[in-house]
Amino acid sequence: MSVHRRWFSLPREPATVAAGRRRVRALITAWGGAPLDEDTQLTVDLVTSELLGNAVRHATGPVVTVGVHADPLHHRAVIEVYDASPAVPVAGRPDRDSESGRGILLIAELALAHGVIRKRTGKWVWAEIALPTGPVGRLWWPARSRRTDEPPDRNPRPGVPPKPPADRVAPGAMTCH
Repeated sequence: MSVHRRWFSLPREPATVAAGRRRVRALITAWGGAPLDEDTQLTVDLVTSELLGNAVRHATGPVVTVGVHADPLHHRAVIEVYDASPAVPVAGRPDRDSESGRGILLIAELALAHGVIRKRTGKWVWAEIALPTGPVGRLWWPARSRRTDEPPDRNPRPGVPPKPPADRVAPGAMTCH
């Protein structure tokens, strides 16, 4: 099975967030061959919204670039947003009544891993999310076969792979855990 990849650029304006969210969801759904389950769709939508929303509000330049990568074998997708600003997002501690400042905190809670890769002319902010498993050929990504001598799955969320160890982050990436 191959990894699916697509990049697209959008103008850096408020309408970009909804348009980008729809496009990311459509790509992942098309690559999987069936609609996403409700939890995964919510995760894809929220992570995409927060990544794009941060770039639209805080970055510079006329466009943002979105990358979507889906790996059916490992039941993972990476959503990344490039912008021309060198400023790295930080997890804030907004007061209870603040209307913003929770984006990175939400991404940290929903993503398997997330981080920032600095570039000479800006940065990629990325988040890796779990994709659902399902019966081979029928529903979403085919489940990998398990050896019978493996211990039972202790994952508290059936169908969602557990978070990888913290040391499994892309080389050169700054993790925002």
